[in-house]
Amino acid sequence: MKRYTATWMVVWMVTWAVSAGSTPAADWAGFRGPGAGGVSDQTGLALTWSETENLAWKTPLPGPGSSSPIVFGDRVYVTCYSGYGLDPNEPGDPNDLVRHLVCIRAADGKLLWDTAVRATQPEDLYRGMLREHGYASQTPVTDGQRVFTFFGKTGVLAFDPNGRQLWQTSVGADTDQKRWGAATSLALYKHGALTCEVQHSRL
Repeated sequence: MKRYTATWMVVWMVTWAVSAGSTPAADWAGFRGPGAGGVSDQTGLALTWSETENLAWKTPLPGPGSSSPIVFGDRVYVTCYSGYGLDPNEPGDPNDLVRHLVCIRAADGKLLWDTAVRATQPEDLYRGMLREHGYASQTPVTDGQRVFTFFGKTGVLAFDPNGRQLWQTSVGADTDQKRWGAATSLALYKHGALTCEVQHSRL
């Protein structure tokens, strides 16, 4: 069965944020890192990975996801989902869909917290392009004091460093015309979060 991601957090930061004897890398606080350029100034990073090479740890996640992990200080944040859309042949009940923001300690892979958010209904059904990327495609972003996520029709949410939800706001609950599902990653702008999500908010 085709799967686009595993339910394991395999650390690619082995020679990045937590390498022994090296200087910690700059924070990778959002999609594609500093300036959204997708380029790191760090040197000596691992170029190959396997079960026996350049693997610091791996940690099971509550479910699959297509978002990228972000790193701030000694913490890794990543999103995933559970409850619905886990099997293309038997996706289940969309009312059971839950999205997760997970926080993992970068040094050893310990799960620090897992905050679950039930999906606002009705959610797009698990078919078409949604079978390619699922319900957690949006990379979170952080300013170090708050972690922001975009969960499609469920909206934009903010959490404190301990995983407590601070607020939640809708940015549209329509279905995009192509039915590809939501995948926009947030970007920080000054003192807030910015998302360009026009397909779900037909204003």
